[in-house]
Amino acid sequence: MTNSDDRITQFKSEIADLQVKTSGKASAEKITSIVGLVLMVASIIIGIGSYVQAGQEDSTLDQNELIILAIACVSMAIVGAALWIRNALVKFWRFWMLRSLYEGQAHLDQVVKAITDSKSA
Repeated sequence: MTNSDDRITQFKSEIADLQVKTSGKASAEKITSIVGLVLMVASIIIGIGSYVQAGQEDSTLDQNELIILAIACVSMAIVGAALWIRNALVKFWRFWMLRSLYEGQAHLDQVVKAITDSKSA
């Protein structure tokens, strides 16, 4: 069990060491994620407001303009959601790949240890 605990602590320390990214890339990912969230929320609020306002207008031209604005806001909300989901998946996949590589290294260490133990016996 201590070997497993040692591996876990070593994994956590190596993860902490790898978190040191270039400041430009880390801040760009964070900014993109925030822009995605803001775009989603703002476009949903504006879209709902313009759709409600379109129902209160008497002129069909004004109604059409507001409905077009509402449809444009729906597409902006989809773009914002795509940005946010992309960043969330990138973070998840990055961790998953790192964990997979680390587990593969642990398995390789076990195989090497078994081979060296069988040769010495």
